[in-house]
Amino acid sequence: MTTSLSSADNQADASGLHILVVEDNLDSQQLVCELLAALGHRAEGVGSAEEALAELEQQAFDVLFTDVSLPGMSGIELARRTSEKTPSLKIIFASGYGAQIGKNIGPGAFSLPKPYDIDQLQDILDNIGKQLQ
Repeated sequence: MTTSLSSADNQADASGLHILVVEDNLDSQQLVCELLAALGHRAEGVGSAEEALAELEQQAFDVLFTDVSLPGMSGIELARRTSEKTPSLKIIFASGYGAQIGKNIGPGAFSLPKPYDIDQLQDILDNIGKQLQ
């Protein structure tokens, strides 16, 4: 099931990033999507890596925002698969496992240690925005 927040409902700026949020905890997934929308981005959420792969086949995203611990395939394996297929896709790992998660994925991967605050998230999104210009 995809959680999608419309621009009209959340004042998301059309010039913002299109972000796929992968989080198996539905409350956390919705909270992250709402936060990203409040920051001016368009966010859609799914509950597993397998659902994320299907979404990535259906539409283009600028950013994959993924938890590391997911049911089935891990967020790290999801990132490896997607970065091989779509090298331009930026990846944000939200994890309690530390800041080094994903360093072997490539230059488009960022770590956001949990718990994080809105300023840390905004800094990463600003960095990604600059890279995509």
